[in-house]
Amino acid sequence: MLPGMAARAPERLSAGAVFRNVFVVASALLLIYCVYLLRSLLMLVFIALFLAVGMDPAIRRLQGWGMKRGQAVATILLGIVGFLAAFFAAVVPPLVEQVTEFATNLPEYVRDLAENNERVREYVSEQNIAERLQDATRDIPAQIGSSFGTVLGVAGSVLASIFNTITVLVLTIYFSLSFSRIREGSLRLIPQSKRERVQSILDPILTKIGGYIAGNVVISIVAGVVSFAFLAIAGVPFPVALALWVAIADLIPLVGATLGAVPAVIVAFFDSLPTGIATLAFFAVYQQLENYVVAPRVMTKAVDLSPAAVLVSALAGAGLLGVPGVLMAIPAAAAIKLISNEILVPWAEKA
Repeated sequence: MLPGMAARAPERLSAGAVFRNVFVVASALLLIYCVYLLRSLLMLVFIALFLAVGMDPAIRRLQGWGMKRGQAVATILLGIVGFLAAFFAAVVPPLVEQVTEFATNLPEYVRDLAENNERVREYVSEQNIAERLQDATRDIPAQIGSSFGTVLGVAGSVLASIFNTITVLVLTIYFSLSFSRIREGSLRLIPQSKRERVQSILDPILTKIGGYIAGNVVISIVAGVVSFAFLAIAGVPFPVALALWVAIADLIPLVGATLGAVPAVIVAFFDSLPTGIATLAFFAVYQQLENYVVAPRVMTKAVDLSPAAVLVSALAGAGLLGVPGVLMAIPAAAAIKLISNEILVPWAEKA
């Protein structure tokens, strides 16, 4: 100790200060635990809010054409429901017909295969495959009834998915109808001195999210139209239904075109081997064109990101949150870039 300096006694916290600190820590831990327990519901809320933000530019455009906000929201949702109804109307009847026909004729297919191959014929004859398949297809209802637990498990998963979809749809409607009030209420939580600055950053972020969703829809429409043109020219059965599925699946960045291509490739191979190979080659080429030409160009204009940033952010989102992460990663990257340009870069230049 230096001469002349008196030793300072350590400061003691009062009982009230200790209680406040413990209360703050306990409240934070409780909040984190509640978020963990409600993570599934919060994810649905976040997805619905994201969709509402993305739909807002289209809603405001319809409002500019003279519609009320409720009418604009109803118009967009009816358009989405109509598209999905057209998809199921195009897919379900032929799918049911083909599955029923395949199950009915499966024993006959085995017999035809056995007649054209001696080894297969001997195996089928020894194992009595044709009669077994016929009995199996005839006993499917009884087998389903005996597997009641499995059926309930599958039904529960389907019902849970339907419930989540309806929840997101209802929340999206509510958020869309009251989006302006939500936005204004959020800004009121910001101190008055910083509110204008936050608003100047928030509005472009919301615009970029809307631009991203619009760009994603454009890419999906392009994928559906191009796929329909190829499938119709190649003579693949059910080109309308398959192209609609390609358009829906293509809403998922990066891997959407591949997911949409799987049913088309399978149907094409069932039609003929050359058609299947041509369809596989078409989707392989188109996937690369979409990933590295179409999507980056559209997203660059929609969210003002470089093609490399679009690709990297989508891959990062997929690694963090899966499909929802892929959908939200690109607008999140655009928001980060905007905040960086408006806040971090000026701060660094002043430092």
